[in-house]
Amino acid sequence: MSHPIGAFFNTHHGTTNAVCMPAVLTLNAPAIHKRFDQAASYLGLEGGFDGFCDFVQRFNDQLRIPRSLSDLGADPSRLEYLISMALDDPSCGGNPVPLNQDNLRWLFEKSF
Repeated sequence: MSHPIGAFFNTHHGTTNAVCMPAVLTLNAPAIHKRFDQAASYLGLEGGFDGFCDFVQRFNDQLRIPRSLSDLGADPSRLEYLISMALDDPSCGGNPVPLNQDNLRWLFEKSF
């Protein structure tokens, strides 16, 4: 998601990743939940996966990371183009949950 957003709207890659991360964690929950329960425990975070997700959002807020792609200047009217670009991106294949047009649309919509 961050590659097409950054390429098209000239956003900072790391900031774009941070904005998208809460939705990405939610989408991938079925595949990563157990590992993130362990990670949360290791980090001393209560609540397992949900506690980790809460930590990510609090951390983003402390760093004043915007909560939406629109706040970064991205335009949701370009959604179809962004989905197509994301599906063509080689990094798309490394996602724990296989990505397709439907779940990428959900991710972008949640992130806008």
